[in-house]
Amino acid sequence: MNKICELKLRYERLLPVDGISKTELNEIQTKLNVHLPEDFCEIALFYSGGLLGGISNYSFANSDGSTNIVDETISLRKSINLPSRFVALAEPAESLIVMDTQSTPSIIWLDAVEVNKLDSRSFLSEPDEWSTYADFFAQLLNDEEAGNGRMIPG
Repeated sequence: MNKICELKLRYERLLPVDGISKTELNEIQTKLNVHLPEDFCEIALFYSGGLLGGISNYSFANSDGSTNIVDETISLRKSINLPSRFVALAEPAESLIVMDTQSTPSIIWLDAVEVNKLDSRSFLSEPDEWSTYADFFAQLLNDEEAGNGRMIPG
């Protein structure tokens, strides 16, 4: 069984499947002018954001009225010059979780005050990082299954 299938089975034991369509994924890529990683796209077919592992992830759907990755990414690009290859996934207290759509580590959880150092990667505080979105999602599932109510960095 491949990793994404295993993650989907674990997710289905916890929560109802609520993914987005391939059309919606294409719209995200077009609006943000990025190519989303394949593992993110596969997971988005059964998970569309929301509370998981103690983290309130932005919605992947742009039409449900909730805070979503498209609007938040565009807002951060305008307000703090978030580099265009990054997609904002969540903003836990005083921090930011982003997905680098062009290189690894793909997921970076950093202090919000250091977002301007994403391109140079010259952080004062070492961020938590995951090589792939699938690895990050697995950590969210681990924390959800453990009932921790907050994420334990990988």
